[in-house]
Amino acid sequence: MRRIATPALIVALLLSTAIPAHAHSNPVDRIKAYVNDVVTHAKAADNAAEKRERLDNGLDDLVTALDRVERTANLSEADRNGIAALRASVVEKQHELRGTHGYERVPNRQLDDFADYVQQDMEVADRSITIGLTTALLIVIILLLL
Repeated sequence: MRRIATPALIVALLLSTAIPAHAHSNPVDRIKAYVNDVVTHAKAADNAAEKRERLDNGLDDLVTALDRVERTANLSEADRNGIAALRASVVEKQHELRGTHGYERVPNRQLDDFADYVQQDMEVADRSITIGLTTALLIVIILLLL
């Protein structure tokens, strides 16, 4: 007998073990929930440096997940374009947060407002950025593993 290890089988195995509590959720909603958790965690920090670090780390993990899915998955052109658009949006927010690539660094006193802006932008991203459910699910799985 031949062993068959398809991406669908691997995803099914990961789903059955990694996220059973969230199986009922739409993967795009799970990505939004991840960003919400990052924002909530950052806003709960005691000082501006910690807020900035938590936001930056959360955004960095999202970019890492997007990069891994883009490199490893056999994606449609639409999914590749969606990932590229989402990645560009997240990276732009990192540049704003850090004050790089021509952006002014977000002042410490505005970090909570900036975190809210990041969250609101992700809430509306699914209206302008199209990523298939399978691709979104892969992103969620990688975020859970980071």
